[in-house]
Amino acid sequence: MDIDGAVAYSESVMRIAELVAAYLLVGLFVVGLLDFGFLAFSFLRAGRATDPRTLLELIDVILLLFIVAEIYRTVIAYVESEGEVGVVRATVYAGLIALVRKVITFQMDGYATTTDAAIAAGSYALLLVGLGVILWVVSRK
Repeated sequence: MDIDGAVAYSESVMRIAELVAAYLLVGLFVVGLLDFGFLAFSFLRAGRATDPRTLLELIDVILLLFIVAEIYRTVIAYVESEGEVGVVRATVYAGLIALVRKVITFQMDGYATTTDAAIAAGSYALLLVGLGVILWVVSRK
């Protein structure tokens, strides 16, 4: 087998692996939707539908599903070879959704001290600003 044949074969194998990863993400998304449905139904049956902690749990699951969807879009952008901008944009969207999820579900009682909580909150803010700047730069291209 010559080098060109080996490269072509490896590219084919990689393409198949990328598509398998995309289908696995679709499966993960469907399982997540089912989990969300069961979780929401159990909260309704238990009479906890208006409890703020319950709503935070549901929002957390929804945002996690959005993250899976954005990772799927990143894989598809890469497979379709949209170019660097498409992949970067999809990746930044996934990062933004992940950070927004952390900010929405942020609770100070999860940290040992107020200083630790403030450092975490500041880090989230800095990351959000950084990703926002990257998204702005990419969208101008």
